[in-house]
Amino acid sequence: MRRPAFLFLGFLLLSGCVTMGGGSSMLLVQTDPAGALLTIDGVGECETPCRIRLDGPKKAKIAKAGFVAKDYMLSPGKSEVTIPLELAAASDDVDATALPDIE
Repeated sequence: MRRPAFLFLGFLLLSGCVTMGGGSSMLLVQTDPAGALLTIDGVGECETPCRIRLDGPKKAKIAKAGFVAKDYMLSPGKSEVTIPLELAAASDDVDATALPDIE
């Protein structure tokens, strides 16, 4: 009898560790204007508006042609966020390093 009770207790302890951090939440990320490329922690990308799963604070990079690239910290707990983008000043040279690669 002791062994099954021990296994059950171990299962409860392990499952509790997974949820103690609050789990993950879905966040709708929108930009004004829409259609920007969103990259999270330098990995993966989506075009706004898009939904992402957050399990903790994440550093996002938002880029759209003709607008200033922006770093933004995303945190779980909200259901949506709208990030305003600033128009880039007209110039002869384009900073290609500010935009992530698009495949």
